[in-house]
Amino acid sequence: MGYSREVYDAAMAVLEKRRSDARSRAAALHERMTERHPRVREIEREMAQSAIQVARAVLDGRDVEAAVDKIKTQNLALQAELAGILAQEGIPQADFEPRYHCPRCEDTGYVNGHICECFRSLLREEAYRRLSYAGPMGEADFDSLRLEYYPDTPDPRTGVVPRARMGEILTYCRCYADDFDGRSPSLLLRGPTGIGKTHVSLAIARKAIERGYGVVYGPVQMLLHKLEKEHFGRADGNSEELMTSCDLLILDDLGAEFSSPFYTSCLYNLINGRMLEGKPTIISTNLGQKELMERYGEQITSRLIGTFVPLVFVGKDIRQIKLQQKIR
Repeated sequence: MGYSREVYDAAMAVLEKRRSDARSRAAALHERMTERHPRVREIEREMAQSAIQVARAVLDGRDVEAAVDKIKTQNLALQAELAGILAQEGIPQADFEPRYHCPRCEDTGYVNGHICECFRSLLREEAYRRLSYAGPMGEADFDSLRLEYYPDTPDPRTGVVPRARMGEILTYCRCYADDFDGRSPSLLLRGPTGIGKTHVSLAIARKAIERGYGVVYGPVQMLLHKLEKEHFGRADGNSEELMTSCDLLILDDLGAEFSSPFYTSCLYNLINGRMLEGKPTIISTNLGQKELMERYGEQITSRLIGTFVPLVFVGKDIRQIKLQQKIR
């Protein structure tokens, strides 16, 4: 997968900071230890002389193998002495060298001329972050969506008690987020405006990201607009590939976007492509099944109704309830 220069530079900056931090921590520890134990510096100086001694043995025509064995024995003794000094301070010997975030590439991003998996992960994360609409994700969690905002009396039309129904939905979504993996089921969140669909979507996204999964989240209109600009050459990028390949795609507010054949085609490709790959998608919408059919046709609607786990949100607009409480 190709990435823009901005994504590449941002990921490389993370690697450089990791490498710099690791070296700074080791250097600071080294400075403290040499101040407290001057012998540490002497040990390092003696160990550094090893290569010079081997070179002299070669130049002098002496038994190089014997010289190397002798130096190995001396170095092992010096390393043991250094380990003993560090042990007195409760410091593992490994901490005396830079502890890189990725020991394979030592935070350079490359191993034997090939890109390291840690760098690949950073590139993906940065690309997902730039594509996603973060919105109020930092404020969205399951604990902040309180059931007290939902009526605890039956709806006269359906007989459903909103508080009980939403308690079941929130419990399911919390477990979904806690157990999320790349093969979790897709979810279809349906219901009126303002009753928690976006909040729950963001809470799931936040939990998945915290667990290390690649998530793309955004209003449908925003994400489809990106695809449109890239498709018609008004912007560079690989948004469709990112949306298709990410661990979790969250399309918020389906039905609020402009209606066009191009957008409908893009939606079908995303939904169908991820379904074929077995990758989970979460879609929230205010539209009912009949409205979905009228707007998107059978190809999309049959996939949403037939393969997504349906979660029907009920209740009253929480924003209006909070506003009324403030007025009082």
